Amino acid sequence: MKRHNNRNRQHFGLLAALALASLLPNVALAVCPSPGQWWQEGQPFTSSELLPTAAQQQVVLLGEQHDERAHHRWQLHTLAGLHALRDDLVIGLEMLPRSAQPALDAWVADELDSATMLEQTQWDEAWGFDSALYMPILEFARMAKIPLVALNITPDLRQRLVNDGWEHVPADERHAVPSPFPASASYRSRLTEVFNQHAMGDDPESLERFIQAQLTWDIAMAQRLTEATQGGALVVGLMGLGHVSYNEGVAYQLNALGVSNTVSLLPWQMSDCTLPDPTLADAVYILADE
Repeated sequence: MKRHNNRNRQHFGLLAALALASLLPNVALAVCPSPGQWWQEGQPFTSSELLPTAAQQQVVLLGEQHDERAHHRWQLHTLAGLHALRDDLVIGLEMLPRSAQPALDAWVADELDSATMLEQTQWDEAWGFDSALYMPILEFARMAKIPLVALNITPDLRQRLVNDGWEHVPADERHAVPSPFPASASYRSRLTEVFNQHAMGDDPESLERFIQAQLTWDIAMAQRLTEATQGGALVVGLMGLGHVSYNEGVAYQLNALGVSNTVSLLPWQMSDCTLPDPTLADAVYILADE
């Protein structure tokens, strides 16, 4: 699968490790879950049972492992189900910074072909993962005229905020992104574990910069999602597993910003008869082991 090197890659690798660490411990079951089921608090649900509740929220977060095709199929399936219940759907994309918004608007308005859209959003430079993984979702949004919202900020701005501090970056240069709310003790512990696993040194200042970088990522996306809810729309954010797991990343920052009606959903690939810790997400969708 095509991938591109860019300056985001180290962060993506760290978040992938965070996601892997977050998927433990597992819970053994007497009856094995079946692909196509949703599971919530140890009980199976159908899409017709779970999605109407999700559709009544302000924000739904759909986590992904960025290079896993089955995760993107599941996201598209879930988006279609939610759109059948809510015409006023908005899709938020971690993949692109705010500078890509004009191109996304033009794409949904049928003013750009796919190659031009990818060029104008600077997809390869901004994200780096194969755009083919995401094109079915982007095509669905254009077909159904669902607004697409770029959630991210550039790595340069993220590092500037971490290194210089919010008070030294004018609001108009940081898209009015507020400073993040402090991480919970458990989120901080998991981020510390990821930092240590990647042998990034034992400098406390480096660890703190790493944690602040992840919190900056979380608050930037939370702020953009919050803006998108202002008209009453159902906003669905697509983002990495590490931002969604345990409701301690973006959902935590959303709650601090006053958006408390959220649902975090994750895919779960069955390799044996186990489910993740029930607190990992509000519900998980069972995928066949591939």
